[in-house]
Amino acid sequence: MSPIRLGESTLLGQRLQQLDGLRGVAAISVVAFHILSAFSPELVAEQEQNTAWIAYTPLSVFWNGTFAVSIFFVLSGFVVTHATLRKSDPLWIDAGIRYLRLAIPATVSALIGWLLLSLYPTSATEASSLSMSPWLRWTYQDVIPGPISAVYDGLLDIFLSGGSFFNNALWTMRPELLGSFACFAVCLFKTAHVRLCFTFFLALVVIIAGKYEYECFVLGIVLREAWASGRLPTVFPISALIVGLILGSQSIASMKLLGLDWLPTAFTPQFRGGLLYPIAAVLVVYGCMRSGPIAAALSGRTGEFLGAISFPLYLIHVPLLCTLVADLYLTLSGRPILFSFALALFSVLMIIVAYAIERWLERPFLRLLSGLRSALRAKSGHEAVMRASA
Repeated sequence: MSPIRLGESTLLGQRLQQLDGLRGVAAISVVAFHILSAFSPELVAEQEQNTAWIAYTPLSVFWNGTFAVSIFFVLSGFVVTHATLRKSDPLWIDAGIRYLRLAIPATVSALIGWLLLSLYPTSATEASSLSMSPWLRWTYQDVIPGPISAVYDGLLDIFLSGGSFFNNALWTMRPELLGSFACFAVCLFKTAHVRLCFTFFLALVVIIAGKYEYECFVLGIVLREAWASGRLPTVFPISALIVGLILGSQSIASMKLLGLDWLPTAFTPQFRGGLLYPIAAVLVVYGCMRSGPIAAALSGRTGEFLGAISFPLYLIHVPLLCTLVADLYLTLSGRPILFSFALALFSVLMIIVAYAIERWLERPFLRLLSGLRSALRAKSGHEAVMRASA
């Protein structure tokens, strides 16, 4: 089936609601990944703790958080590029607003992590000794640095070091920022074919550097250009989705079982590495864009709600798991059924908290950023007029 050809001007005003829903599903997958990594690491192949058979099956894609983050990055490449081309603001405005969009929520998240870790300074260590989870050790324990360290983490260090012991999920902020800067650089070119040429150059640089997670942004940019030009194929979206999910379920351990560990590093799903996850992620995003039933399921009020809570949920769940939930795990030690029930209730509570944060904190914050963008845009336009008249 040939793709439907629509002009770019026709498509630029559209909002793909299914992408919001997909982002929410990916966020829930990350939460599930971290819950299992903390309290049932045998179900997560990445943790390599006497892994259960189900962790090697395609079903594990639904709690493969590393792959879900690849979907985040592809979506960011698509959405950031699309939004940047629509706004046509100067590069310094786009870069500054994007930094604030990531750094301020990350700082709040790090401060929440600091507060909870100060109240529960050893819960993660004690829970790790019971569950044998290495993931629970990726956070501060015993001696907790002060709140200034948390502020420094959120505003600067997560972008310099690529991680935080207040909230280990913040490692994604550096790729998000640098990947967004790459999108802004691509958008400096006004014609689509020049943007694509520069994008392919970036893809080559990323592969040579071995920073494969950034390939997700490149693929997101290409996907956006194909969609905006009306040239995105409509063939076999369900097949693409299924193949993407199967590839996204793979791990180093599962590839060893399949006898595929001889493949070059670039084609193996090493932690935060390899080209397999970016390719799988773009297939999943494409399938969700082009499959009518899937797009419908991820759109509407459900998709809007999932998309709205995705970022707050991503930012708050790790501090809660490493403190309150870890303490709950210790309290209910030896009673797994009761803990599972309590964990289900706590998961619902996390979603409610994420919704409250989105409604009463994130929405006002986004309005502030929008007002700041408008003010900076007016200032930039005024200065341009002054230079022209000088």
